[in-house]
Amino acid sequence: MKKFLILPAVIMLLGSLAGCAKQPAAEEESEIPQLIESTAPILAAGDTVTIDNTCEFHVNQIEITEHPEYYYDARQGKTYVDFCITYQHLADYNINADQIMEGKLIYSGLYEYGFDGIVQEEEEPVTWNRAHTIEMKQSDTRQIHYFFTVPKELQESTRMVELHVNIRGNDYRIIVRDGETGIVPGREDSSTSVKDSGDVADGEIVVTDNMEFYVEYSEFTRDVIPPNRGSGYNHYAAEDGTILLDLCIACTNRGTEKITANKAVVSADLKQAEASTHAAEENNRSTFESPSLVNILPLCTEYIHCIFQLPEDMATNDEPLTISFKVDGNKYTYTVK
Repeated sequence: MKKFLILPAVIMLLGSLAGCAKQPAAEEESEIPQLIESTAPILAAGDTVTIDNTCEFHVNQIEITEHPEYYYDARQGKTYVDFCITYQHLADYNINADQIMEGKLIYSGLYEYGFDGIVQEEEEPVTWNRAHTIEMKQSDTRQIHYFFTVPKELQESTRMVELHVNIRGNDYRIIVRDGETGIVPGREDSSTSVKDSGDVADGEIVVTDNMEFYVEYSEFTRDVIPPNRGSGYNHYAAEDGTILLDLCIACTNRGTEKITANKAVVSADLKQAEASTHAAEENNRSTFESPSLVNILPLCTEYIHCIFQLPEDMATNDEPLTISFKVDGNKYTYTVK
């Protein structure tokens, strides 16, 4: 299969059972995840903390927003929690700004999200730099934003949102919003089904232990192109005498931690295919990336493509085609024709 790229660089895409013979098997019970809790002191907007001979920092703001000022908008289906501090370095040695803070955002007491550390320069016009590129000397002061990418539903939800952070060796807890904790319910309607194998029908949303998925479409095409392609994108073109079969699966991570897309859909097989390619959509469905490089955040949805190269007449003949694929460790089938 020939791969054509319109980018400056080539992107390679690439419960156990227990029992006893003398006793009936016990019915399995679903494990209830433990809430993530912290007893660290609470920080609030406006608080100033001094750590002797190390630093002084002031909490500027904690904001949930899709459109931060001077920064790029959140991607489709997501929003940001922006935690901003003004940090003064007091130690007599230099550090990079990415050494200041570690931490995670906790949503509903269970779901974990990481951050990007972005330094806002004070000069006009305002500029943004990645924290690892900024070296801080003694008495240097910087305004640092930590953007936690989270599902858009968090913005309208009333569930609990907290930050658990460690700043220069000291633990703190930031209460963004008080609220309910526990598992966030998935979709429950006539289109959903709970099963660990079997055929997946068009429009059917399948719920597994850790995922929620559906087949968005399957199509024969000479060229697999991302849905929202912009000025620069990569795509897959069929070789002479062949046709491509593109199966697109929408996967929602119902687990509490991020996973890579290649661990969501781990295989896809079609006996008539010469080869298969897996690709995940990225940047608001505008380009393709290797599934191993695309994270599916908790409660977020990403789109994964299984691309098969077939003889050209397979698109029009009467030979049946059924794709077998695995999601969340379970094997399913989808009938193309």
